[in-house]
Amino acid sequence: MIREPFKDKNILLELLEKAIAAGASEMEIEYKDGCEQVFAVGQGIGIGIASVDSKSREARLLRQELYSIGKKKKMIRLAGREYALRVRIFDSFGEDAFHITITRS
Repeated sequence: MIREPFKDKNILLELLEKAIAAGASEMEIEYKDGCEQVFAVGQGIGIGIASVDSKSREARLLRQELYSIGKKKKMIRLAGREYALRVRIFDSFGEDAFHITITRS
């Protein structure tokens, strides 16, 4: 699991870049032990790509953006390619967790 400061202001894009580079078509974010644990998921296998302190500014911005996308589709552009994102919010042991589907357009 990578614990590192995020360079850009848009933490979601940085996490998506890592997930896509790992070959993922999905990403999951769940709270555990004071951190937002981020997993890249593809072909039935999940790997941890980041751990973000839940009280940090980055974690607040990440959750805010994921809530704003909700069930709507959001188009993004990474490395010259377009992707569609869909976010599903679900309960994980009393905390909101996020499942992001990443589809190449």
